[in-house]
Amino acid sequence: MRGLISHVVDDAVCTVLPFPTTRRVGKIRRTVEVLSDRSGKGADQYWKQVIAGMRTQMMSAGLTDDVVDRELRAFAEEVFGRVRHYAQPETNGAA
Repeated sequence: MRGLISHVVDDAVCTVLPFPTTRRVGKIRRTVEVLSDRSGKGADQYWKQVIAGMRTQMMSAGLTDDVVDRELRAFAEEVFGRVRHYAQPETNGAA
């Protein structure tokens, strides 16, 4: 199963099930909202802050670097896909 991490602690096995970042709809919406209102250095700084915070949370939960990187890439794809859509004016079918 994708993202399952097992750890042995005193002969007991514990499995960490990460919540997929692409399902963190509130976090995605908020990030898109902030990035859409900022540009340049302000947007870059906010993005780095979001990613650093998420990385810290996932590493603290015991996820491997590979899983963290994959989840953060998926989050970035979701956010920037929505940012591109958010930035495009609606034409309502008009040419």
